[in-house]
Amino acid sequence: MTEAKKNQIITELAEALQDRDFSKFISYFEENAAFEIPFRANGGIILKGLPEIKKHFEQVATDSLTTLIRIEEVVTKCYHSDETVIVEYFTKGRVLSTGETFYIQSSIALVRFGESQITYYKDIPNTLGIAKKAGVLDQLAASWKEE
Repeated sequence: MTEAKKNQIITELAEALQDRDFSKFISYFEENAAFEIPFRANGGIILKGLPEIKKHFEQVATDSLTTLIRIEEVVTKCYHSDETVIVEYFTKGRVLSTGETFYIQSSIALVRFGESQITYYKDIPNTLGIAKKAGVLDQLAASWKEE
């Protein structure tokens, strides 16, 4: 896959995240792709195959942080190495309860591509940083206590 095609897919992934169109986001993954989140409050996970990845994003759609902020723009900076791209995501958003805006580096991802789709995606989200910047850290922490 060409670097230009990888960049196009990364741009479309960012747009899908911005619009919270998780079906579109997932459509770029191979059927047997892996999606890893190594650092989470309740321990890291590796999701294997589209059914597990889809289930995860169904939960993300109702996640407490997702319901406390509105994402207005997601931009990326990419670093290429063969079939792997390291992506820095930057998010501009608004706190729904106060209307305050924020801008933060929201995630770093390591993305591996096959012939035409993503085979592996390692997401390292800045969940605490986003929550703090958005002024909703206490609400996020409270939601984790309920789990």
